[in-house]
Amino acid sequence: DGRYFNDEAIQIIAKVLAGNGVSNIWIPQNGIMSTPAVSAAIRRREGGKALGGIVLTASHNPGGPGEDFGIKYNEAFGQPAGEDFTDAVRRRRDRESREREGFKKRMGGGGGRLA
Repeated sequence: DGRYFNDEAIQIIAKVLAGNGVSNIWIPQNGIMSTPAVSAAIRRREGGKALGGIVLTASHNPGGPGEDFGIKYNEAFGQPAGEDFTDAVRRRRDRESREREGFKKRMGGGGGRLA
């Protein structure tokens, strides 16, 4: 979409991907590309071996000014992520959230110093 938070979101997303072992991150010039073009690029990049792509868009998961900024994930053939994928992401998020809360409790509430 490019209207809100595009530069900041791209930097954060790229860092998270790299931190999770993604070694081939492709960002279009100025971070701008239409959704159909993103889908086509996912299908064609790396000889069709791309696992998917993150799309910054005004049409999904509203959250920016006026609820006009969102993020979606398109799978390997450029299609929006299906329920199997989104359910797996939700389960992982919930598990990691519980683990983080458990760590905070073990550390005495999470507000103390470690050293």
